[in-house]
Amino acid sequence: MTKHEWRERDEDGELVYFRALHHAGRWQFFSTRKTDPEWNPHDCLPLAAMESLREVLWNKHQRRRLPLKVLEQVDAMLVKLRADAAEAENGEDPG
Repeated sequence: MTKHEWRERDEDGELVYFRALHHAGRWQFFSTRKTDPEWNPHDCLPLAAMESLREVLWNKHQRRRLPLKVLEQVDAMLVKLRADAAEAENGEDPG
């Protein structure tokens, strides 16, 4: 199991911590705020957080600490999220 963690600031300026776990080809996503002690599970993170995850994974891949196939999995998720976001922008039903 590999664990990837990073943090970002939300629109209010509060720190949000993200965690992505990869095990046996499956992903689990969690987030928490600095003021919240519990990790909240997510089916998928928002597009901006997923793009940050991709950057974190790319940096690990550059240092030869992550195989390319893991990065390709995240790229596939990003393609779907971007398509869903574009459909939502155009007013189409994503389902």
